[in-house]
Amino acid sequence: MTFLADLIQTLINGILQGGVYAAAAVGLSLIFGVSGILNAAHGELVMLGAFATYWLATLYRIDPLLTLPISFGLLFGLGYALQYFVLNRTLGRPLLLSLLVTFGISLVLLNVALRLWSADYRLLRTPYLERSFVVGPLIVPFARLVACVLGVAMVAALSWLLASTRLGRMIRATAQDLEMARMVGVNPRAVYAVTFGLGAGVSGVAGSLVALYAPVEPNMGLTYTLFAFAVVVLGGLGYRRRGVGRAHPRRRPGAHRNLSRSGPVIAGGVRSALPDPPFHAGGDHGQGPTRIT
Repeated sequence: MTFLADLIQTLINGILQGGVYAAAAVGLSLIFGVSGILNAAHGELVMLGAFATYWLATLYRIDPLLTLPISFGLLFGLGYALQYFVLNRTLGRPLLLSLLVTFGISLVLLNVALRLWSADYRLLRTPYLERSFVVGPLIVPFARLVACVLGVAMVAALSWLLASTRLGRMIRATAQDLEMARMVGVNPRAVYAVTFGLGAGVSGVAGSLVALYAPVEPNMGLTYTLFAFAVVVLGGLGYRRRGVGRAHPRRRPGAHRNLSRSGPVIAGGVRSALPDPPFHAGGDHGQGPTRIT
């Protein structure tokens, strides 16, 4: 009976941790699937989100759960700026270039964090999150349960945004066919920047969820970069349906037609004219989307 209880407890812990890993990985998959950028700074974005929650809760006495939208906003702004002013220059170039640039960004973010906050471990103490549900020999930590539920909810919300909103149709149209997206009035530079901002924002929220139950420190980013790569490789790079949601362009060939209903367009019935194209996140030759000028 002890072995069975230990097995069930391990499964519970794995499921709860998996919800947070899914939230941390979905941003990486989204960015790569739309713009073809392999973001080596992904873990540092998670780390910044964790520190945002820690300092907001410690210095300003804000409830950690209320810091989630603030963390999203801060990381969205950072991601938008990085893509718009730096990473847009790597589009249409070999994939290795974006990997090197984001690796450099990760080093900058890591060393700035070390300079500002040192390498000390910091633990956020929130009394109501330190409780646990006890069912016989099984223990379900409340903080991990909350983090898992919120992480899964965030992934579902992102999937809904990509599948059911005008912004989502713009993102999917740009990923599916850049030139056609231009024809229907989409600004690719802005779309790529918003996409990276969304990816960075959800990564920041994932970091905030980690801060609810685990210590935060500047070097934690590498761990979450590796876990995120593992998750998206197992689930499928490019935001596939089997990975997280149903908003992948390959699965939704009507992005351009749907977009035409909500903006200035000149192509009617695009879906009927276009077959469902094979989607390559890295472009025709693995070198990313067409370069944007």
